[in-house]
Amino acid sequence: MRQVHVTVRQLEVFIVMARELHFAHAAKALHLSQPTVSAEIRKLEEALGVELFERSTRTTLLSAAGAALLADAAHIHAQLVTFEETARLYSRISDRTVTVVASPSVVDRLLPAVISKAEKILPDLVIDEIAADTGTVTSVLFELDADIGLGRFLEPLPGFQVETLAEEEVFAVLSRGNPHAADPTVNLSALAGLPLLLWPRERSPRYYDAILALCHDRGLTPTVLEAPARIVGSRSYLIGENRAFTLIPGSARAHLSDDLRAVPLSAPALLPIEMLFRPNDPRPFVGELIDVIRARAARLLAHPGVAG
Repeated sequence: MRQVHVTVRQLEVFIVMARELHFAHAAKALHLSQPTVSAEIRKLEEALGVELFERSTRTTLLSAAGAALLADAAHIHAQLVTFEETARLYSRISDRTVTVVASPSVVDRLLPAVISKAEKILPDLVIDEIAADTGTVTSVLFELDADIGLGRFLEPLPGFQVETLAEEEVFAVLSRGNPHAADPTVNLSALAGLPLLLWPRERSPRYYDAILALCHDRGLTPTVLEAPARIVGSRSYLIGENRAFTLIPGSARAHLSDDLRAVPLSAPALLPIEMLFRPNDPRPFVGELIDVIRARAARLLAHPGVAG
């Protein structure tokens, strides 16, 4: 039997090229030069003894052989990536450091409770916490090769699982001068005259859409006033001056300034706290920390005033 020598990189280039059907576009997606993409495809074709693409001066199309081999290439590539990832994790098994990427509200409340508990029951574990702006937890986790992500509406990653840990009550943040600030609850439709202070949709589309859907379900179609990622940060003066309002999870209330008040909604709503993690991580201490995170999240949900 003829031996075939194929690299992981060649398979990756083939898969991306089959998707893009354009050498320049594939090169951009792979962060490689166009000659490198062409060379890797040529090497793969020589190794396999078939042409994977039909090329002309105007178009590039999958050949019959390329189309037949694509699914197997994707499967083999995924298996090899998993193989390499597992080996890499085992190589780090003696380093008892777990990197956790968390969004602002999680850093404020859940993560301190997790670290406090871990110090007691996992004293040899080092938790390296990274704060990430709303909507960036998944990308920061990927870029830093981190272990666990904590936030809301997290995007999935290959090899990772998204789990909902808990759900937090939503509050309307109003100026203390707003007529509804002293009310025990507020109906969102009563805030129709104020714009909603919210980050740009591209930062976290699912989170943004969930907030707007919440408003619509309660009879409000707000004008959106875009702000940076931390809406109770540098733009909170707009709320304090009664020029806007915003919606936050309960864990963010502790960081409101004195001129703001968080008011429960008359029709309550919830926002999820999610965890992104590798379900098959071979390092036992990672699984132990994940159990601590689950337990702390459940306790915070059952006892909102408890932090530890």
